[in-house]
Amino acid sequence: MIKRLTFYVLSVLVVLAFIMSPISNAAPKKTIKLWTGYPERLPVLKAAAEDYMKEHSDVVVEVTAFDLRQSEQKFAISLTSGTGPDIFEGNHIVIKQYINDGMLSSAPAKHREWIKKNFDEGYIDVFSQDGKIYGIPSVQGFQVLYYNLDHYKEAGITAPPKTLDELMSHARKLAKYDDKGNLIRSGVSLRISGGGMGVAQKFEVFLFPNGGSVMEPTAPGKYKANFANEAGYQALNFYLQAIHKYKVDSFNIKHDSEAFVLGLASQFNRETWVIGEINKRAPGMNYGITQLVGGKYQGTNLNVDGWVIPASGKNTDIAWDFAVHFNKDKYMVQMVKEVGWICSRKGVDYSEVYKGEPHFEQALDRPQQMKMIVCPSAVSFNEVYTKFSDRLTEVFRDSSMVDNREKIMKFLRDAEEEANNIIKANGEYAK
Repeated sequence: MIKRLTFYVLSVLVVLAFIMSPISNAAPKKTIKLWTGYPERLPVLKAAAEDYMKEHSDVVVEVTAFDLRQSEQKFAISLTSGTGPDIFEGNHIVIKQYINDGMLSSAPAKHREWIKKNFDEGYIDVFSQDGKIYGIPSVQGFQVLYYNLDHYKEAGITAPPKTLDELMSHARKLAKYDDKGNLIRSGVSLRISGGGMGVAQKFEVFLFPNGGSVMEPTAPGKYKANFANEAGYQALNFYLQAIHKYKVDSFNIKHDSEAFVLGLASQFNRETWVIGEINKRAPGMNYGITQLVGGKYQGTNLNVDGWVIPASGKNTDIAWDFAVHFNKDKYMVQMVKEVGWICSRKGVDYSEVYKGEPHFEQALDRPQQMKMIVCPSAVSFNEVYTKFSDRLTEVFRDSSMVDNREKIMKFLRDAEEEANNIIKANGEYAK
């Protein structure tokens, strides 16, 4: 009796296993791995991934964030070993080398037309080569001028500056000192220290008003240094005067966004992510945003991040589809509203964001003549900007350079010669 019962139970289990076998043998889901070097963007990326997986039940989207330099290093190593992500978000300058090396997938025809329709040509060009598009622009980084309205009122200033001279004049009225003459609030916070290329990038916007730049495009894929001139003199002397002559900035005080948020700086230039930083750390702060000061010209350097698809990926078609999916209005609005980065896609309705945070509207209120100057997608870029940064951080400390045209121009000529030699060594130089 027991043997028969055991046989019966086993038979039922076999039948059930046979019935259930189609479920256990279902095709495995396709996994898409996405890497970004911007952890603050994770909530938006994960929201887009969750929605995509609901619409595509056969796909798993894994989103991973590293710090920026780590993500760039990991991506470089993984590409050569074939262990990289299916989608990578990186800066257009870093991405350019992989386009040159043929390591990225170009956009399929249906997505190529969509990209052309939804992005301005300048944003597409940095991800293009030989008529093919190798990336979809994600967010853009451009600088604006932040100013503390309470400090302005206290100093009797009624409008933000429009020129370098006005910026210095405002800074002199805004700076505060202790009873020993030490600066305790900078009138304008400048990037005067730090490693890497950031010092030169922040310095460059002071070259723009007079037509200068660190690297100037001269032909497709060709460049020359463009700062041993009047633009360079005016920009460098502005820094030297600010530190040593008028003492509206100092090496002995906090700088950048931290200083501005803490009320230790009255004015400074930076990208729109600072709006999000202020909302988190000083939500009641009374401040304004305007475009960078101008002169003969008015412009800001522009960095463009983008989504790229490694050619070695197993599911490049799905990866391209997800990159397009991420550009839906809801995620663009969420990125601005919650993170503070402005997306590159045109035609997005940000009115919902403006109602809660009007500073974004101020940041995007650009005059027609404002130049959005894309940072060079050159092999020479990193070395040129880094070495120029190193030189600048040293010369900023030299008080003997203030108003000394001869010394300043010699410094600029030497630095420009070094920059041009780097560009020539990479075969990218042309007058």
